[in-house]
Amino acid sequence: MRLSLAGVERTGRALDLRDAAVGPDEIAGTIRDPGDDRLRCHHPKPVHERVGVLHRDVSVSLRAAVAAAARSRGASTRFDDDIEAIEAELSEFATPDVDLEGARERVSETSADVERLRERVARASGRVEACRESGDAEVAEAALDEATRELAAAETEHHAAREALERARQKAREARDTRDRRLALEDRLANLRRDTRRALAERWSGRFERAADSLPLPANPSPPSEFGGPEWAGACAAARLAAPGAPLVVGDDLFSHPTRASAALDAPVVLVEV
Repeated sequence: MRLSLAGVERTGRALDLRDAAVGPDEIAGTIRDPGDDRLRCHHPKPVHERVGVLHRDVSVSLRAAVAAAARSRGASTRFDDDIEAIEAELSEFATPDVDLEGARERVSETSADVERLRERVARASGRVEACRESGDAEVAEAALDEATRELAAAETEHHAAREALERARQKAREARDTRDRRLALEDRLANLRRDTRRALAERWSGRFERAADSLPLPANPSPPSEFGGPEWAGACAAARLAAPGAPLVVGDDLFSHPTRASAALDAPVVLVEV
């Protein structure tokens, strides 16, 4: 890897940045940002999000970390096909954008227009009858014709608004069904991923114990589900088990020399002060 950051330029498999004004999170962000060329290295695998930063204050789900480490080594499970199918189905979901309230308001508005114009037609019709008795109905009849035309247009618009409301209601029902289906799939996916993590952690527990045994950790080697040491120790064992791709960011509270850290974790490292 090649680093040019905070006025420091370094190359190699194990870099010492304890003399630079940078913290572990900044280095990790640089590593994980494909557009940041201040640190040129291999692209990190997903396991890097789990164990890419190691120091005594890290918090890690050990089962998830071991499962991610196994994945980084190409491990698979019987759940993978189902997970892939559900992820593909979820990626195709598109919940309709339904303005049901707007459709209701439009029906209400057009209904009020129809009622108002019906009253206008009724009044105009009454004036026509009255004018006919006096023999002067031409103006009243013209007003009635105009009111009748406006009523017909309003009734047409009201009918269209009611149809639009029914379509909106149907879309809303479909949207609810889509949301229900998506939630059911998301629950199923979460359960499958949990089953996957458990299966991988169990299958790779022996490898994890050997990785832990090879490190100077303050805990006896044990399976991930029974690991009694500090979280950072478990994270270091999972990191050694993994193929992270990109360098690990390691605090100087764990290792005093970058070469020792790289050898112990079997990965490129950037040693930083924490």
